[in-house]
Amino acid sequence: QYGDAADIAIDGNGDGRMTAADTRLIARAVDAVEREHPDLVGGMGLYNRGSASYVHIDARGKRARWRG
Repeated sequence: QYGDAADIAIDGNGDGRMTAADTRLIARAVDAVEREHPDLVGGMGLYNRGSASYVHIDARGKRARWRG
């Protein structure tokens, strides 16, 4: 509704599939950005359901982590 969240599905390791390995890679990148830019802290959820692996990222202003 407000444009402050995104669901990200990227083949980050280039193996031709989107898997839990890709969500972990994206999660490490999100954590690195938050360490460097604490003003960008927000929520991150990892979703790994077979071929539907993705990461939800939002800008809620406080750190939150979950697995869906």
